[in-house]
This record gives sequence, structure tokens and C-alpha cells, in this order.
Amino acid sequence: MLGASPKPSPSALPSPSPAPSASGSNGTQFQVGMWNVHMTQVDVNMKSGVFSTPDKVLMTREGGDITGDRADGNYKTKESTLIGHVVMHDTQGNFSGLSSTKPSNSRGPSTLTADQVQIDGTAKVYTATGNVHYVQGDTTVDADRGQLNDDDHLLDLRGSVKIVQGERTMNAGHVIYNTVTGQAHAEDDVIMQFPSAVNKTVATPKPIKIPNPLQRKPKPTASPSVR
Repeated sequence: MLGASPKPSPSALPSPSPAPSASGSNGTQFQVGMWNVHMTQVDVNMKSGVFSTPDKVLMTREGGDITGDRADGNYKTKESTLIGHVVMHDTQGNFSGLSSTKPSNSRGPSTLTADQVQIDGTAKVYTATGNVHYVQGDTTVDADRGQLNDDDHLLDLRGSVKIVQGERTMNAGHVIYNTVTGQAHAEDDVIMQFPSAVNKTVATPKPIKIPNPLQRKPKPTASPSVR
């Protein structure tokens, strides 16, 4: 739920060995792929690229941001994991696209919350785990885990999946959704609910009672004549 992100311009890519830089009152910041990472303090290995932030972290890029209680990662391999109360805002509808209220080229803003979000900038894979909740337009999604691959546009939802889109609802153990085509495959105890096609303002016809042919009344017997 985490969706398709625009290709970064060459100027947005990090240098081969981006060193954390002090930025005054804004604390420390550096780049992981197309994401700018902001924090008040960080432990980093300048040779391996491994970093860890012990407190709140903010990651920003054009059209969105992510916050978490802390983060681990590697700026050389373009990998990062945000842990604790993760909130992911998308102002341009690029991270996914489940809502039916907008055309695919203008999906509208969305918000994702989860216990943890892992970003693989090289493979363009986003993985959210733990109390995953996604809201966009007329759509809400809840699941234990969600993974989106930017290259094939497939959103893989697993564990107590519930998708509510307007008046339509789907519950399943596993759902694979193509954020471009809208094609979905659901399995594992699938339950779908759709709005009734019957106009609720039309009166229901009076029931017609059809007699049971096996329950016919017995014919009256003639009483014996009295002499």
C-alpha cells in the first residue's frame, strides 16, 4: 500500500558515499535513495553505510513523507527500516492507488500507518508489517502485512485482509492487487459484500401462499342414516 513512486532525477540520487551533515536546528540529515532522512542524532559507519537513529526520524521526498520512532538502514544499499508508530503520507497518490473515486493518473492523497515499514530502494519494494491500515479516497485497507513492488505494481496483502471501497467489502486471508489495472486475486476464506441492486423505495410484493398438495383437507364422510 505503499505504491508506485516517480523515478528520481539524477540530481536526487545520493553520492557514492554521502556523509551525514549537520543542519543547524534541523539536526542531522542525509539521503537514502530518493529519500532525505532527517533526525536529531545518528550512529553511522562511514565505510559500510550502516546507520541507526535512536529517536524519531523523518524521511521526505517529493510528494510524500514517512515518520517513525526510530530507524535502521544502509545508505549505500539504499535500504531503511522505520520502526514504531510509522505514518506514511502520500500527497500525490503515487504510493499505491486503490481508491475508485479518482482516475489512475490522479488518485489523490493517502495515508498508511503500520508498526514497521521497510524500504528497499534498489528493488523498489516497500513492506509494511503490523496493524497495517491504509486510507485513500473511498477506500480503507486493513491487513497484518502489505508489500508493494514498484516495478510490477503488485500489492501483496496477507493476514486478516479487509478492503472497504465505498459500499463494497472484501475479506480474505490473502489478496494480490494490481494498482495500475485494478485486477485483484483473493484467496483463503474469501467473503465479498456488494450493495443491493433492489431499489429500497419500491414496496415488496405481498407474498403469494401456495398450498401444499400433500396437506389436502380430508373429504367429509357421510353420517350414517338413522332408522
